[in-house]
Order: sequence, then structure tokens, then C-alpha cells
Amino acid sequence: MKNILSIVKYTVKENIRHKIFYILILFALAIIGADILFGVLAGDEQVRLLLDMGMVAIEIFGLLVAIFVSVSLVLEEIEAKTIYLLLSRPIKRTEYILGRYFGMILTVGIGLLMMVAVHLGFLLAIGWESELAYFYSIFGIFLKIILISTIALFFSLFSTSSVASIVFTIFFWILGYLGTELQFLSSKIGNIFLKITVKFFFYVIPNFQYLNFRDRYENIDYHMVVPITYTLVYSIVCLILCSILFSKKEF
Repeated sequence: MKNILSIVKYTVKENIRHKIFYILILFALAIIGADILFGVLAGDEQVRLLLDMGMVAIEIFGLLVAIFVSVSLVLEEIEAKTIYLLLSRPIKRTEYILGRYFGMILTVGIGLLMMVAVHLGFLLAIGWESELAYFYSIFGIFLKIILISTIALFFSLFSTSSVASIVFTIFFWILGYLGTELQFLSSKIGNIFLKITVKFFFYVIPNFQYLNFRDRYENIDYHMVVPITYTLVYSIVCLILCSILFSKKEF
């Protein structure tokens, strides 16, 4: 546990210094630009547009940060050969993967909170009345980030190319929003091979539709159990696969 915590701290410091604040600055500028652009709109219309645009921006920026940070976690250290120094210490490879992963989640979580703070500041400044659905939606975004991070880490270990890892992860990210469409498609396909392929992707990709809380927060106590359990199980399976892949690499 001590080794994992040490790697978590190292990962957070490393990522905050080099990546996260640049993304946050871009996000803040985008929100300011949106506020000015739609400043001519009156009352509730301005609030609605800034609310919707901000939520989309938070999710996109959060997921992109998670993808790029996750992919670079191990690959950069392998290329720079600093991983040899780390693994020469009494650190198990599983501890290294877990420490890197939780450090990345903590880093992106900090960034997510800061983006939400900026967004809330603008919303409250133009007279928005806070809604519980907003905070449930943010939590749903965080669960999506957890899922996509494990996938990105898996592909970064599966492939030796950063570009390929990013492309595969973004492909899974997009398919994660098309679960219903994939299920419908599999029911209409006659070719057995294509049907099996589509069903395979349906069950393997993360289903982000489980994590859209904004439109159904009235029954959130009931609905939260399934998404949280789904996120934990999916992430644990991915981390196990990551540990297996990493254990087979020769350093």
C-alpha cells in the first residue's frame, strides 16, 4: 500500500505540472467566450445555453484529459527508460499499475472539480438556480472518466504506439454512446459473423447510457446502484488485464 501511495503522489505531481492546468485554462477561456457570445440572449435562454455548453465542454475536456494522460502514463516512462529505475526498486508491477492509475484518476478528478467550479461561477453570476440534476450529471461524467481511463491504460499497454492507443480509446469512447444502436443493429443483421461481431462490441465497450443521470435524477437512489457497480466491475476487469499485460513485458 505504501508503494502504491508513493506512485499516486508522484503521478499527480507529474501530471499537474505538465498537462492539466493548460486544459483548464482553455476550458475557462471557452466558457468566457460562450458567456460573451450569448450575452445578448435574455434570462433563461442564456442560462440554458451556458449550462448545456458547459456540461458538454466539461465532459469532452475531462475525457480527453483522461485519455491522453492514461496513454502517456506508461509509454513515456518506457520511452524515457525511467521505468527501469522504478522497477529496480522493491515495487511490484501490479503496485506500479495501480499507483499510476489511481494517481491519474485523482489528477483528472481535481481538474474536473476545478472546471465545475469555473462553470458554476458563470452560471451563478447570470442568475442560475442550482439543480440537483447538475451534480448528478457531474458524477456521471466522473464515472465515464474512470471507465475510459482503464480502457486507455489497457490500450497503452497492449500497443507500443501512443497514436494507436489514442485512436483505439477514442473509438471505444464513441461506441460507448451507441449501445442502443448496436443492440438494434445486431437484431437486424442476417449475417451470423457480423451479428456476433456487433454483439461482441456491444458487450465489450463501456455503456455510457448507464451513466447519464441528468434526465432521471428523481429516482437516483435506485438508479445509482447499477451504474456504480457497473463502473467498478468494468474497471476492475480492465485493471486485471492491464496487470497481466504489464507483467508479461520485458524490461
